Amino acid sequence: MNIFYIAHARIPTGRAHGLTIVKSCEAFAQAGAKVSLVLLRRENRSPVDIFSIYNVPKVFTVHYLYIPEFVYRYTNSLAFLLQTSTFYVSAFFFMLFQSRKDTIVYTREFPLTLLSLIGFKVIFECHTISHKQKLFFWFARRAHRIIAISGALKDAFIREGFEESHILIAPSGVDLSIFATPISKKDAREKLNLAQDAKIILYTGNFTTMGEDKGIADIIRALPELAGVTFVAAGGTAPDVERYNSLAKEVGVDDKVMLFPHAPQSTLALYQQAADVLLMPFPDTPHYRNHMSPVKMFEYMASDRPIVASDLPTIREVLNETNAAIVLPGNPHSIASAVQKLLTDSVYGEALAKQARADVEQYSWKKRSERILSFIAK
Repeated sequence: MNIFYIAHARIPTGRAHGLTIVKSCEAFAQAGAKVSLVLLRRENRSPVDIFSIYNVPKVFTVHYLYIPEFVYRYTNSLAFLLQTSTFYVSAFFFMLFQSRKDTIVYTREFPLTLLSLIGFKVIFECHTISHKQKLFFWFARRAHRIIAISGALKDAFIREGFEESHILIAPSGVDLSIFATPISKKDAREKLNLAQDAKIILYTGNFTTMGEDKGIADIIRALPELAGVTFVAAGGTAPDVERYNSLAKEVGVDDKVMLFPHAPQSTLALYQQAADVLLMPFPDTPHYRNHMSPVKMFEYMASDRPIVASDLPTIREVLNETNAAIVLPGNPHSIASAVQKLLTDSVYGEALAKQARADVEQYSWKKRSERILSFIAK
């Protein structure tokens, strides 16, 4: 199978989608497919070595589509429309000269399902449903198969009359090799210069998504109920670090909060293994309820540390009371109660962590890619 993964994305990026795209290409290639990642390239900017940045072997090729620099000079909505449409036109002409034999176009860009009109089988990986639903589903019907990252997304397609047999649920994945040789909590804290005697509750990854809080505000508001606890978060942008430091001062817990900027996945894994408890208390919003499959969830499960997570349908597809402490979304008191129980009942916490580590084996990038390739080949 020859796969062209077309992504209208700037890679590398500090956001999770860059990692998931690169790891998917790696996994497809290692499963036996010939893979080409097709990205945009801006004028006068040399391509970077994404293989070294994401620490993946060169098992797939990368193609860059030229986009004129003037397209990026403005930042209003019309300019964005021009940028994306230019990329789609470039992708169309690039694919026009590719062989159709045993070739798959794999994309998250629903307008690129129109490549089916020139003879390609298009696999659309859906991460969210556009607010222009009528147009979105019209494009989606041109796809050969649909990969939905959550059950809620699959249900939305079925309600629109799509055949259930043409839709596969495939949540995000995790690179288990990062956690193959676990480091002790003591050594991880030493490497990160964190206090050995602290009770550390931790969050890793971007602090916001599309401007939406990811639960960090609720964690900070829970801290007054947690004596002797330090909250560490790693992976934020400079504005987000400033934003949540300001909130910590307002709440009066700035002495209990340590916020760090974006870091490589290997460093975030080190932070996770330095923690006592891992946190992902997402708020109850349409995006978090229906349209997410957070990479951090699977990384947390692989880190062998107890997890506190929100009671949301997308989370419930993977986590439950046997492998995580489930809390009410948007409820700092519920977060504090769960953290307190995990910090005082080590047997309970270790049982949750052990079950999560066992459950995450089915969510490796390797197994995810094998399920998708098998589904496509039907």
